[in-house]
Amino acid sequence: MEEEESKQINKTVNDLCVKIDNKIEELNKSIGKTIGEKQEYAEGKISENPLAYMAGAFVGGVIVGYLMSRGKG
Repeated sequence: MEEEESKQINKTVNDLCVKIDNKIEELNKSIGKTIGEKQEYAEGKISENPLAYMAGAFVGGVIVGYLMSRGKG
């Protein structure tokens, strides 16, 4: 009797592991699709006005550099 219960538990655990693996695979595909869409959107916005985004990145870098150098003193 105990051996049958053990086999049933093992079967149930294996079934659950397969279901979890399938769900993780679905989520990975969904996340990948969403990231791809957001990347395309961001690339489109940047290509519309690249100088503004370059200036923003430069100013952000200057601010971060200033704040980091203040912390060392």
